[in-house]
Amino acid sequence: MKKISFSQSVLIIALAVIVLLLGSSLWKNIAPSKYDALAQCITDAGGQVKVAYWCSACAKQEAMFKSAWRLIDSIECSSPGSSVFDLCPEISATPTWILPDGSTMEGAYELTKLAEVYSCENTLP
Repeated sequence: MKKISFSQSVLIIALAVIVLLLGSSLWKNIAPSKYDALAQCITDAGGQVKVAYWCSACAKQEAMFKSAWRLIDSIECSSPGSSVFDLCPEISATPTWILPDGSTMEGAYELTKLAEVYSCENTLP
């Protein structure tokens, strides 16, 4: 049986670490969240949110939902490299929440407020 060299051992360990990091990152994004029911309720109620990849308030809102954000109907409003809402010229700020009646709310909101607006209070953890 051939011995594994030191450089091969280092390579194997490095690959194992990379696989573990990628796996944990993927799990973080798809793992069930205590906010899944709320996010699904908002989407089922016709809720949408318009966001921009560079928007810090959007990142804050997404962080509040944790992995449940994947269930929110979000619409990207800036094309790659853009710092304006060129894909959604009708908005002036993000996040912009689209309410069931067609009206909008701008800004990042506490989840309790979003639950109230979309009549999803019974889905809060």
